[in-house]
Amino acid sequence: MIWIARIAAVLVGLFSLAMGVMMILSPAETGEGLGLGALSPIGLNALRADIGAFFLASALASGLALFGGRPHWLLGAAALYGLAFLGRLVGIAVDGAPEGIATPLVVEFTMVVLAVFAARTLSRS
Repeated sequence: MIWIARIAAVLVGLFSLAMGVMMILSPAETGEGLGLGALSPIGLNALRADIGAFFLASALASGLALFGGRPHWLLGAAALYGLAFLGRLVGIAVDGAPEGIATPLVVEFTMVVLAVFAARTLSRS
């Protein structure tokens, strides 16, 4: 079971790292893929900084859990993805369900499940 938990933590970390790096290197294109647009240079900067930070913080938490012997850090990644998931649910309740909403909901829910499972399992070892 420990190996499955490590794989789960690696998946959370790699996905988060990939998204964070893509947001830093090409924020306009990555943001567009997420349904976000840079309307001005400060908007482009906000995509790079704010959204990039979200993903890179999750990657950092996963890395500290795996390589720093701190499995509870995965709960930070779970909290970030969980809050994003809840924000989407609020958006659906207030504005209705936009086309394509299922994919980010599934991704965020999956990241929460993987991170919580890994944190709990790795804490027991």
